Amino acid sequence: MFAIPAAAALLVASLVIIILPSIYTASATILVEGQEVPQELVQSTVTGYIEERLQSVSQRAFSRKNLLGVIERFGLYKEDRDILTSEEILEKMRENIIVENIQADVVSDTGRSTTATIAFSIAFDGKYPRQVLQTTNALVSLFLEENLRTREEKAHTTYDFLTRQLNQLREEVSATESKVAQFKEKHYRSLPEMMALNLQSLDRVQKDIDARQEMVKTLVDRKVYLEGQLATVDQTAYSYTAEGQRIMTPEEELKSLRSQYLSAKAIHSEKHPDVVKLTGQIALLEAELTARNTARDINAELESWRRKLTSLERQYTGQHPDVIKARSRVASLEKAQAQAEADNHQGMLKLDVDLDQENPAYINLKTQIEATTLEIRNERQMLVELRRKYDEYVGYIEHSPQVEQTYLQLQRDYQNSSQKYQETMQKVLAARQAQELEKEHVSEKFSLVEPPVLPEKPYKPRRAVLFVVAMVLSIGVGIGCILMAELLDSSVHDDGTLSGMIPAPVLGVIPYVQTAKEIRRQRRRKVFLVVASVGGVVMVTLLFHVFVLPIDILFFKIINKVQRIV
Repeated sequence: MFAIPAAAALLVASLVIIILPSIYTASATILVEGQEVPQELVQSTVTGYIEERLQSVSQRAFSRKNLLGVIERFGLYKEDRDILTSEEILEKMRENIIVENIQADVVSDTGRSTTATIAFSIAFDGKYPRQVLQTTNALVSLFLEENLRTREEKAHTTYDFLTRQLNQLREEVSATESKVAQFKEKHYRSLPEMMALNLQSLDRVQKDIDARQEMVKTLVDRKVYLEGQLATVDQTAYSYTAEGQRIMTPEEELKSLRSQYLSAKAIHSEKHPDVVKLTGQIALLEAELTARNTARDINAELESWRRKLTSLERQYTGQHPDVIKARSRVASLEKAQAQAEADNHQGMLKLDVDLDQENPAYINLKTQIEATTLEIRNERQMLVELRRKYDEYVGYIEHSPQVEQTYLQLQRDYQNSSQKYQETMQKVLAARQAQELEKEHVSEKFSLVEPPVLPEKPYKPRRAVLFVVAMVLSIGVGIGCILMAELLDSSVHDDGTLSGMIPAPVLGVIPYVQTAKEIRRQRRRKVFLVVASVGGVVMVTLLFHVFVLPIDILFFKIINKVQRIV
């Protein structure tokens, strides 16, 4: 019940272990070398944890296209191509590829102890040693090439991206500079830095206005004084001829002509030439006197309005209705004065009056009045210009807060754009250095420190372990068969079992008497068990010696370990 099932199970398991195909493996160790150039000088653009980059490179290197190329090149899985699809073959190959990280305890910059990946291994499992070696070399080459290509691609992509960003920021800075320049050109006098100058200019213009107003007031007073003096002087009161004879005034001459006219009319008729001449002279002289009186009245009214205009300009601005009305009235009176003077001049020409024979005092006063009038006009024009400048400076100052707000916003935009441009420029330079770092292969790289070698013996299946497991399982099978037979056996072998089956008590027990034949059979069974056990041990030892490890080598290893322990 025990020996036969256990031996059969051990035999079947041993046959299965012997039939299992040998699997060979080839492994390569790749060291993760740090950047040769200090990172304080040149920063690499390829960042991230080494584990993440290893996974990313593995996915790229062991892609469908690359693995299919390796399968076709080395003729892998030929026996499975008729029964498995390409996807299943790829999945099987991926299962046979093993990438393991080799970690070590390191001390970080902060002084804390941590675990870091310093190397990794790439292994491939297969049935044929040479295929395994060639495939492992191909996988290592794919991994290293893909790592270099990925790093260079990332560095190039980073540089291109930052270059595009730099060009966009350069255009943004240029546009902002153009906006600032246009704004400063349009609002130059209202800029914040011009506030102090505008206030100084406003104060200076105000002082000039006050000075001009005082000057106008002085000139107006002077003109009024001269006009008063002129009013008391007769134009010809003190005029004399070259012979020293006094020239009569127009009023006196008019009286004389009227007396001559009455005397001539008493002697001659009205058509007499002397009478006609006297009549014409009298008419012209009367017209000239009328024109003089009209001009004098206009001058008096004009001076009155001018004084009124000066007073109004001191009180109100130039847009006040009273000031506008006064200016309009002064302009109309000046026009009427000019027309009256022209008519007076024509009348004197018709009378054949010599203007040079006027009273010198009258001429002097009149000249001073005209000069003063001209000065007043110039001063008023200067006042108009100064008030215009004053209004301009006031407008600049009033508009300055709004201009300052917009100007500061433009300045902030320009500073932000310039700062971003400078930062991006630094990043572009760093990315260019990182790109050169990857091209020269002086950045972090993977170095093959242990290339794969041709496997000399399979690493699985581990037949020794499997034989031990088979022996344990065979023993378990034997024990299981005994337990099963015991559970299925319904016969009664002792009084305890019988008393539990029937309600009646057991009165006695007849012992079992073995015959000579049964004794011989039991003896043969024991011999068979001993022989079977010895044969099983011998067979297992022989299989272990042939497929796992020679017995003499195992014996010496055991002796060495015992000696070390002792």
